[in-house]
Amino acid sequence: MTSSSHKTDFAAGATAGPATCGPRGLARRQAILTAARQLFIEKGFEKTTLSDIIAVAGGSRATLYEHFGDKEGLFRAIMEEDNAMILSGLAPAQADERVTPEAGLTAFALHLVKALLNEETTGTVRILISEGDRVPDIAEAFFRIGPENAIRRLAEYLQRLSDSGALKIEDPAVAAQAFLGMVTGNLLMRRLILPQSAPAIPDLDRYVRQAVRLFLSGAHASGTANPG
Repeated sequence: MTSSSHKTDFAAGATAGPATCGPRGLARRQAILTAARQLFIEKGFEKTTLSDIIAVAGGSRATLYEHFGDKEGLFRAIMEEDNAMILSGLAPAQADERVTPEAGLTAFALHLVKALLNEETTGTVRILISEGDRVPDIAEAFFRIGPENAIRRLAEYLQRLSDSGALKIEDPAVAAQAFLGMVTGNLLMRRLILPQSAPAIPDLDRYVRQAVRLFLSGAHASGTANPG
């Protein structure tokens, strides 16, 4: 068996086995993820070894393989964790039809930009920018796990609002992509280039609310007053 196929076998069964079950297994998994994230940001993905991660997190190589398969599996798990945290901001609006479009989109957008401006999240994005050409599979996975998934979930929410008559949206996927660009583009770019220039919370709140109102002004339902 080659080293590559050995890793593949581990990756395929990464969720199997007693070490991944129960509170101790979950705690060990989180310790490995935390150590990997820290080292990836400090040393870069390519230069970080599994031995480095184990030295910080404790445990064994076998435990790491059992949870994640390999180093790429670890990075994917980090991206999945970030994406789940970001999309949790949309859950309240999705779960409660009484939440108005403005309230739901504003809460999600504020949650989203605060998450994206977090140092750990921007650190992950910087890794992909600097090393994406050397790990194309990871870079492609980032878009599937992160932006594409966020667009899909937000599009589902916008479709529901359109179906109910609360908004009028011809293409929810395009609208979702436009909305995410409006609320994140300039903020994330500035944070990546000037990491010490994160906006103050009141400024961030004002920016997001204005973006939401602008978006809704183009998506108001026929026969309703244009917001503003």
